[in-house]
Amino acid sequence: MNRTHTIALLAASLFAFTGCRCNDDPTGPAGGDTTQQTQLPTIQGFRAARSDRFIVDLAAVTAGHPFKGRRANTPHQGAHVHWDNSDTAWPVGGSAPSNYPAIYAAVDGYVSRVDSTFPVGGCDRYGVEISFARNGDTTFILCYGIEPMVAEPSPGFYRQFINVALNQQVRKGDIIARMYLPPGAGIGCHIHFHVGQTVTNRFLAPAVFQPAVVDSFQARWGAFANDGAVPMPACMGYLLDADENLYEFLAVDTLK
Repeated sequence: MNRTHTIALLAASLFAFTGCRCNDDPTGPAGGDTTQQTQLPTIQGFRAARSDRFIVDLAAVTAGHPFKGRRANTPHQGAHVHWDNSDTAWPVGGSAPSNYPAIYAAVDGYVSRVDSTFPVGGCDRYGVEISFARNGDTTFILCYGIEPMVAEPSPGFYRQFINVALNQQVRKGDIIARMYLPPGAGIGCHIHFHVGQTVTNRFLAPAVFQPAVVDSFQARWGAFANDGAVPMPACMGYLLDADENLYEFLAVDTLK
């Protein structure tokens, strides 16, 4: 895949995510009950005890970037991790889903949505949402949009790469899915992740990780380390407006 094609596909992905939550698939309605929601920690309590588990194993990641707010030169309402499978290094050891990169629950919570397929431009993706914190009647949700950047190879193909079910309780570190990497696919293959909320359609920076994890993530940004020509600092949210900030309704330069 050449660079022009990659940029075009990523632009299509951004358009799709800007218009809806990462899980807006009518075949997979949001789940969860009142008991599960009330057992979640408050968002401020979570802020004081962020996760030491990233969503994937960073050693295998080729590139990435943080959530880039509206004030950025190149805004993108979600963070990304990318793989380059141009040499078909994946799968490792056979074609079973277990031989593809693991995708982890970065937080404790419950699965409030599962998408087995969803169109993004000319491609199809799949995804999982984990409800992990609350503030009054509002629930905060870590959204994983898993994008191999190809049309689904056959109907139902992606289901085998999803390890969880609607309403299932998960613990930090559980493998919730696997990243399908098409043979020969370039750096476009990625996971888009952000925090969403019930009640609103707001996209928030996924600042759910401890600082050491954020530093390790920045070390893998590679080709996506700049906002235009400007290098970005280690963060999960860059040049955020007030309503893009997970913890406070204040505009911030970076949210680590």
